[in-house]
Amino acid sequence: MSMTKHALFAMIAGVLMIGSHASAADVKLTQEATSVKVEIDGKPFTVYHFAAGDDAAFHRPFAYPVLAPDGQEITSDQTKTNPKEHPHHRSFWVSHGSVNGVDHWSHAFAAGKEAGRQRHVAFDKLEGDTIVERVEWSGKGGAGPAVLNETRTLRFFALEDGTRGIDLTVTLAPAGNDPVTLGDTKEAGLCSVRVHPEIGNGEKKEKARKGTLTLSTGATGEKNVWGKPAAWCDESGEINGKKYGVAIFDHPDNARHPTCWHSREYGLHAANPFGLHDFDKTKPEGAGDFKIEPGKPATFKFRVLFHTGDAAGAKLDERYKAWTGK
Repeated sequence: MSMTKHALFAMIAGVLMIGSHASAADVKLTQEATSVKVEIDGKPFTVYHFAAGDDAAFHRPFAYPVLAPDGQEITSDQTKTNPKEHPHHRSFWVSHGSVNGVDHWSHAFAAGKEAGRQRHVAFDKLEGDTIVERVEWSGKGGAGPAVLNETRTLRFFALEDGTRGIDLTVTLAPAGNDPVTLGDTKEAGLCSVRVHPEIGNGEKKEKARKGTLTLSTGATGEKNVWGKPAAWCDESGEINGKKYGVAIFDHPDNARHPTCWHSREYGLHAANPFGLHDFDKTKPEGAGDFKIEPGKPATFKFRVLFHTGDAAGAKLDERYKAWTGK
């Protein structure tokens, strides 16, 4: 039976359309009292915790656990895993250690150094694959008026090979009529991840498993990665004998791109463009201070990939170019 060109083209277009839809991830968001469950293609991906509920350690929204398609947890909530070692490292979160001098990084409550808190205000969007949330960053100890207003956008997705990801956009603006300064400190990460304990297992060097750190520049190892600028950074290692990793991409439109990396072999993995003096003592104190003026919000965009294999196997250069076009 012969086939006209029109019919042939229609058939090819149909096949391509079917293939396109088949490869697109189906994301489902389910809001509960204090959290949002995220599923991809019918399987759990993560839970975004936006309010305290019965979590006495809650200081800010965070996502935990983060799961690979095979169900393996890739991140660690240190409050649950090892509360004596960086309990403020809660899987996937946004924070900074000096917001007009207020500590929004640690959970410290030493005299005169009460940590700040982030308070969920509302969801502007919670549908499809995207959450848009308004968050207030408090003054010292969580008291008094907000210092900083944030609009946080999280888009959840999966790539054709099963790699899962989160596109994170953070827009920050002063809550009042005065500027807000994000201070020069290493204790920060606008996009922060604590990897699974088997990838990076604490700070007891003689016993710890160490994650493999890799920069887009080709540099590897903590000595060559920590505090250095690069378009992306990856931390990977083995969990139950299988390789997994977490890559964070810094968008070229971000201020101070390429960002510096507050990433450690023990498991902390964070993008920090502000800690310039802490990262390099030859630079003057306060060199990294970043002032946000009223009416001039600052926006930062990141892509986080939760992948199998190491940095090379995850084809991060290709995927960075696909995301940015650069």
